[in-house]
Amino acid sequence: MNYVLYYVEAYAASIFLLGIFLFKIQHGVNKQISQVYLGNLVFDLMLYFVAEIFWALVDGGTLGESKSLLYLSNIFTYVLISVAAYQWFLLSEAIQGDKVVESDPFKLILSIPVWISTILCVSAYRTGLVYYVDDNGKLVNGKFYILLIIVPFGYMLASSAKAFGRAFAKDKYADRNTYFMIGFFPIAPIILGVLQAVYWRIPLLCYGALAAVIYIYISLQDNLISLDPLTQINNRNQMYKYLAAKMRNEEPGLSLFLLIVDVDKFKNINDAYGHSEGDRALVRIAGAIKKACQGPRSRFFVSRYGGDEFVVVAEMAYRAEATWLADQIKSNVRKIASEDNQRYSLSVSVGIAQYDYSQPISMQAFIARADSDLYKQKKLGAG
Repeated sequence: MNYVLYYVEAYAASIFLLGIFLFKIQHGVNKQISQVYLGNLVFDLMLYFVAEIFWALVDGGTLGESKSLLYLSNIFTYVLISVAAYQWFLLSEAIQGDKVVESDPFKLILSIPVWISTILCVSAYRTGLVYYVDDNGKLVNGKFYILLIIVPFGYMLASSAKAFGRAFAKDKYADRNTYFMIGFFPIAPIILGVLQAVYWRIPLLCYGALAAVIYIYISLQDNLISLDPLTQINNRNQMYKYLAAKMRNEEPGLSLFLLIVDVDKFKNINDAYGHSEGDRALVRIAGAIKKACQGPRSRFFVSRYGGDEFVVVAEMAYRAEATWLADQIKSNVRKIASEDNQRYSLSVSVGIAQYDYSQPISMQAFIARADSDLYKQKKLGAG
């Protein structure tokens, strides 16, 4: 049939492009779990696209007319798209830092819809519950066909709904951009997937899936550039960009504060327990700072400034709120030792500076003010 050629060309081109992304992912230096799941997603999509090519060749009569081939081609397409959607759900949770995706029992439970879909597809030859071939050799939807649609779209909609829910949660402001990224990811494949379900001989879904993968790949690469590789919070360059923008644009009713957080006696931890333990301590401290900065009323930007120093750029109404935030950071850090049963205690000192828009100063001078206050706090703590 006429559509077969351009259908195969579209999916073959998409397979080639996905192969490039898969090569880059597998040979990249970033081996975080999110990258592993992204590689799994891309690989599963490539298999699904191969299945779509196989389906088109069968449906178009290129491989001859065979009832068995018709069943087989549909088994591959429906099962593989469900597996790919399942992999996307795992990826979305991994990006959001949900540790449950590292649990094999959880992943097994989460995969149950895929197994149900697979069983229904494989048994369709005898049961006809999801689809069957009529006397004219045409594929007809069975009474449970809708389940084959619900499973893949269900995974994508669930991940999107969870991400948007987290984005609008009052205590998740600091990660809002990440949640929006995940929430918008399924839009293109869902819209074009629905269109292909209506116009099923037009290769629309491959474009939507490819666009979504490109979007998430670029977003994750941007994170690699903007995030500190150890603590996974913003790095110094991103802080400079953010702070420069905030110093140029005053928010009505809010003041701009800069908090420098310095780990007390951090060198002692490295000397006594090694640099690996020092790194683990920095990761825990970054988490404690980030937790303190999850607030509904104010806006925060948490970053690693370098070594054992962190910076929080905060927009708040009063200086008392900045002082409260500094105390909350200190309290969270002190709790780490008891919560993690550490062999050593952790504490931080915090310097605060408030920006005066009526008397602008350079960024370096603004940071120096916070650094000067940090020095004072260090002396008070030592005394």
